[in-house]
Amino acid sequence: MNLDPIVQLSRNFGSNPDYVLAGGGNTSQKEGDFIAIKASGVQLGTIDAAGFVRLSLSKLTALFNIELPSNSDEREKIVLEKMLAARLPGQTMRPSVETLLHALFPFRFVVHLHPALINGLLCSREALSAAQALFGSEAAVLPYITPGYTLADAVRRIFETRTLSGQSPYKILFLQNHGVFVAADTAEEIKALYDHIFATLKAKVNALPAEDKVAESVSAEEKVLRSKVHTAVEACSTKFNVRFFFTLNSLLNRFLASPEAFLPLSAPFTPDHIVYAGAWPLFVTQHQAQTSEHLEVQINAHHARHGELPKVLAVQGVGIFGLGKDIAAAERACLLFTDAAKIAWYAQSFGGVHSMESPDIEFIRNWEVEKYRSSIASKNNIAASKQ
Repeated sequence: MNLDPIVQLSRNFGSNPDYVLAGGGNTSQKEGDFIAIKASGVQLGTIDAAGFVRLSLSKLTALFNIELPSNSDEREKIVLEKMLAARLPGQTMRPSVETLLHALFPFRFVVHLHPALINGLLCSREALSAAQALFGSEAAVLPYITPGYTLADAVRRIFETRTLSGQSPYKILFLQNHGVFVAADTAEEIKALYDHIFATLKAKVNALPAEDKVAESVSAEEKVLRSKVHTAVEACSTKFNVRFFFTLNSLLNRFLASPEAFLPLSAPFTPDHIVYAGAWPLFVTQHQAQTSEHLEVQINAHHARHGELPKVLAVQGVGIFGLGKDIAAAERACLLFTDAAKIAWYAQSFGGVHSMESPDIEFIRNWEVEKYRSSIASKNNIAASKQ
């Protein structure tokens, strides 16, 4: 199975931050009864043939014909075991959690991504109605469904209904608070479909604010304040044994103006945001962040509320601090939170933001699949730092 086509397609999208951030997204290629899909935790931008897992398509689709437990944990455990058993001899890596969904598309290539522009639509209050109005019968549009087998089975039923109606198979699948799947038999058509989606949405949203170099246009008083905040954050990072990374731009600055302005970013939009930037950012005022003692009180209160340290510390009028066990994780938190800000901005054109619901957030926070993906990303960062 020559994987050069899917490797090149994956790298083309994965190296473009408008389409892919961190370890987000997955891709696949089919040939006969075989499918090769991105392994969990592998980066699309640098993937090679070794980053794909080869599996039997017939064994994967047979999963939809077996009786599974109603308990989600038990069901997903069995599905994972069956998926691993569907790997071809010699395959040892873990396939993407979206493998079953990829298997359902009757096309050679599938590219699943979470671009901010598209999620500006899908993480909005009008997501379902607006997506249907903009793309009509050419796309399937589903409300948020728990990733894994539950989602794949729902998509299977949608696809079967489409087939029974005599219409051609869907090539575009929009998932609320998640992302988009695009499928086709050629790499050129995959790109054309994404270009079509982007062009359609760009005509409906306001462009992102122009960068006005907010970090360079501060007064002497503001510089003193920022210095105090950085000193306080550094002290707290030592106290809590984490590293920090700072970022600020014109878009983030708008959401940092006040607690009210920050509300659209106060809860996560997609599972990726939970994995990399945490479920609950901590917003603090300038007064609360000027000393390490005051800041420590806020961080401890956050930990008491949510059972974990924040991965994002947002300081009013100052900027965003990503917190992580290493600099790469802290920077990644900033990257994904900046992505969330873009989503919130675009969502204004579709009635405002629609964050994930609390039960869905808790499921992702405790899901073994996402913990595994996060651990693989951390191991990759450690390996890269040693090179």
